[in-house]
Amino acid sequence: MASRREVTIGRNVAGYDAIRRIAILLLIAFVSSWTFAADEPSRSNGVSVHMLPKRVADLSGRKWGFAVDFSKNLKPENDQPVLQTAEQLLAYVSKQDLSVQRNGVWIVTSHPDSYSEEEKAMLEDVKALCRKQHIPLFVARAAELPDGWQRFDR
Repeated sequence: MASRREVTIGRNVAGYDAIRRIAILLLIAFVSSWTFAADEPSRSNGVSVHMLPKRVADLSGRKWGFAVDFSKNLKPENDQPVLQTAEQLLAYVSKQDLSVQRNGVWIVTSHPDSYSEEEKAMLEDVKALCRKQHIPLFVARAAELPDGWQRFDR
């Protein structure tokens, strides 16, 4: 028969093992959530553009298309890039640093009626190319910012 001291030591070891297991599980959960949050794309670290409709651009004397917003994370350009095809937009993204590419493309749009069928098709082309190239893509109407982002690359 085990002595009282041996039983107490056995209970302490079992208690220690349980606490150790809980601590390891908590550590794993914390590291996993931190890693997941670190991988979540951020607009301020990606390529943010406004999709300027052609008829609005014509009225204001500006170039229509995907007008890239300035960011210190982007490679410098002489003028504000305004890209007029899905291929141009994705080529612009691919020349950025990998960290920018991982944060994806963020497109702010106007009301859908502002765009021609050609422009709407161009946005669909961007969605298809981003899915194909595994580039995170987020689109939101300006009126729905800051919470209206929808993800389209999956």
